[in-house]
Amino acid sequence: MRIYADTSVISGLFDMEPRIKKASYDFFHKAGISKWVIYISDLVARELERTRDAPKRIKLINAVEEHNLQMLAVTEEARVLAEIYLKERVIPVKYIADAIHIAVASIYNIPILVSWNFQHMVKYKTRKEVNFINRKNNYPQIDICSPEEI
Repeated sequence: MRIYADTSVISGLFDMEPRIKKASYDFFHKAGISKWVIYISDLVARELERTRDAPKRIKLINAVEEHNLQMLAVTEEARVLAEIYLKERVIPVKYIADAIHIAVASIYNIPILVSWNFQHMVKYKTRKEVNFINRKNNYPQIDICSPEEI
């Protein structure tokens, strides 16, 4: 199974909320024993590197290596698709990073995107609209869900 993880899933490993922390750990543990390939983008890497708390930043960056997360480039094609999501108001303009995460998963044909972002991403309405746009632009459908759902 191929899965794209946004920044919130990696951060979830160190979340103060016990439910999020445990579910994130369980997700990565299950991925390891099931031989899933988990992808992130260079956008995720940049977001992790901007973590202000230095000890936490080191833990986050180490988690990328520890869980053997595979890096994908944010291409011009992904940026164009993200702009369509913004233009069609699937994702609010000020949350362009969320649109880019979805676009990266779409252009690389990764069928599942996991996130803890219930505000803009892990929602029925978002899935429906993203997949409508993807079909219209010859991209595959994707499922956007929380780590608990996997």
